[in-house]
Amino acid sequence: MFTSPDTLRVLWYWNRRLFTNLNFRAAWHSLRELLADAKWLGALPGVIAVFQSWGDEQQVHLHLHFIVTSGGLSPAGKWVAADREHLLPVPVLAAKFRGKFLAYLREGFNTHTATGKAKPEDQVLMPPPDMTRQQCLNLLNKLGRVKWHVEIDPAYAHAGGVLKYAGRYIRRGPLSERRIRAYDGQRVIIAYAHPEKHPRPTFALDAQDFVLRLLSHVPEKGTHCARVYGLYHSACRHKLNQARSRLGQPPYEPEAEPPDTHELLHRMFPDFTGDLCPKCHTRLVTVAVIRPGHSPPRRKAA
Repeated sequence: MFTSPDTLRVLWYWNRRLFTNLNFRAAWHSLRELLADAKWLGALPGVIAVFQSWGDEQQVHLHLHFIVTSGGLSPAGKWVAADREHLLPVPVLAAKFRGKFLAYLREGFNTHTATGKAKPEDQVLMPPPDMTRQQCLNLLNKLGRVKWHVEIDPAYAHAGGVLKYAGRYIRRGPLSERRIRAYDGQRVIIAYAHPEKHPRPTFALDAQDFVLRLLSHVPEKGTHCARVYGLYHSACRHKLNQARSRLGQPPYEPEAEPPDTHELLHRMFPDFTGDLCPKCHTRLVTVAVIRPGHSPPRRKAA
């Protein structure tokens, strides 16, 4: 997990898409360069990355979750297994991430390229209304002198668990409906996401504050908050299949067409047969089919 300092929130507020892009780039480039070194791994891993802008109480907390394969493909085409307890030294990764991200942010404030040509507007970071460009650069200089927070967890025994964890942030966004416990007309009562106590502890937010916090995490149009790198990138499909072959796995074959409702239900409920829901026993009706990479169809309100 790569966490950005809280003082960078103001830059994110006014440059969400470009800030997120640079955040992803710095984290991936840092990880890729270190793991390519034979001192640590000497191989290219597969990575699934998710950007998250919120904390437990819906406050702004900018960080990235990276799911990294426990090993990678070497330049010679061999699979190199990683140490399950120690992937990289955390201070080294944190320092490299800090240096790269600050360098990319500084470059983002340049309005011209190295050749003197003006950059497109969507490639230039804009200073907040109450800050000058120089004040933003001064802030970045200060952040280069403090420690940044990076965490590396040991390898998981089962990939399904960690993928399910990251999938929550992709599917549900900052808040799932289950966590909203009550609303008295003025305050919203919300349960914490991953508490250790039972029943789950809660916190309260004023209704207006709740709406503002929730909307503050809506990504800017065109922002991709989940990405893949390394062996999982589409340009590395041949390397992925090479790695799968070394691990005794068949080649990756993407599904040309999404499975129909009955096939999906059969995967979820092996005993499913017929046209009735296995839970409520109501007849199933296909409302719409959403193709991969497409948005749901727009529907007019009644």
